[in-house]
Amino acid sequence: MIENQDKKTKASFRFSLRWQLSLGMALVFFLTCCLFVAAVIIILQQHYGVMPKALSHWLWLIAILGALIVFLVSSWITKIIVSPVTVIEKTIQAFESDPMTPERIPKMGPDDELSDLSRILNRMIDRLQDLIGAQQQFVSDVSHELRTPVAVVKGHMEMLNRWGKDDPEVLVDSIQSTLSEVKRMETLINEMLNLTRAEQVPVENVNQITDVDGVVHRIFNDFKMLHPEFILTFDDDLVQPALVNIRQDHLEQIIIILADNAIKYSTDRKEIHFALSKSATRVEIGVQDFGEGIEPQDLARVFNRFYRVDRARSREKGGNGLGLSIAERLVKAYGGEITVESALGSGSIFTIRLPLVSESDSDETSPL
Repeated sequence: MIENQDKKTKASFRFSLRWQLSLGMALVFFLTCCLFVAAVIIILQQHYGVMPKALSHWLWLIAILGALIVFLVSSWITKIIVSPVTVIEKTIQAFESDPMTPERIPKMGPDDELSDLSRILNRMIDRLQDLIGAQQQFVSDVSHELRTPVAVVKGHMEMLNRWGKDDPEVLVDSIQSTLSEVKRMETLINEMLNLTRAEQVPVENVNQITDVDGVVHRIFNDFKMLHPEFILTFDDDLVQPALVNIRQDHLEQIIIILADNAIKYSTDRKEIHFALSKSATRVEIGVQDFGEGIEPQDLARVFNRFYRVDRARSREKGGNGLGLSIAERLVKAYGGEITVESALGSGSIFTIRLPLVSESDSDETSPL
């Protein structure tokens, strides 16, 4: 009710841009005519002496009528010019009332500044709605992920409060289960922080040049030592160093996420294959496993945050569905791309492609 009254008051007393332009143009015309009439009267009086009153009246009448005509014409013209602004205002008001409104500014007629403004505003609304939707989904996913461990911790605390004081077996079991769930929540929180940092990578300020070959070989050797039960192979096609503009720790994080996933989702065939090659402009890093594989309908969503192909089995393996999302955001932040190919029951291949730096850039910054 108060908002409607404010709108009515605003509409009643507002001196709109249309009237400002119209009155301004009419006033300028009227003042110009007054100066012209005054100059004509002075000139005629100098040459003919007395100025006829009828002529003087007609001159002033023409000035007043001209100002009125200019006001009406300019009001009509400004109405046409300002009408897109009204449409823009209504769309913005609709967005203010409902941030997820489907309403958009329609395409304007002429290709002018207002059309450019309309396109920019439409893109801005689309971007804001994407962010709002992602935020809502993020909050929903986090709430869902934290609900179970919080409920488990609460249940064990209640059990301890009732029987744990007198039953050592209940005490030990509840403490172990609570610590396990707390560790899981800690992992989830750390991964969410990593995801936030990955979305805010200031690439324009990164001037570190990293040798991809050295990083991949180091991670390959580390995983070979940590997982002796696996057969790890490495197909390295690089003849010369492959230098990319990326922080070394970020590149390590990306490859470790892919290698860790390959270990987690391997089945009977415990084999992981690393591959490294480059073209004229990009370097390619591949990590392949021969495990569960991914169904075709799930391929498009494996990089979504909190998405897991099999939630129950992923939870048993310690996954929160954030690793691949972090990897994708880091790769895209540095101008690269990450893709996946998979066949159900035969395994998956994740491929990272990063742009190579030019020799001049590598000379300015020493490789890491």
